[in-house]
Amino acid sequence: MKKVELTVTELEAKVLTSLANGMYAELGYSDFGPTDISKDTGINMNILRGVLGSLSKKGLIECDRREDEGYGKRIDMWICYLLDDAVGLVDIWREESNIITELIIKN
Repeated sequence: MKKVELTVTELEAKVLTSLANGMYAELGYSDFGPTDISKDTGINMNILRGVLGSLSKKGLIECDRREDEGYGKRIDMWICYLLDDAVGLVDIWREESNIITELIIKN
């Protein structure tokens, strides 16, 4: 089993934890988006947009803006996915992904 430590900000940790806790099906599946994360964490949607962008740049998440369905600018309709080592945050995905991930919050 690969053990990974990800160094993230406090807000990034809240978002990643919320997203990981929202995963309940097979590896890679998601129906969890910014609205769910905002409700779970209390993070304002404007701030959340920046945190999602930061996590995306780090390669830890991807948000499907569902532009092909006409929702591109509607953040409330996006779906977010954990990527790479971030999948090891989801208990039910650890065995299949062979990754255990721990978040380290940078000061």
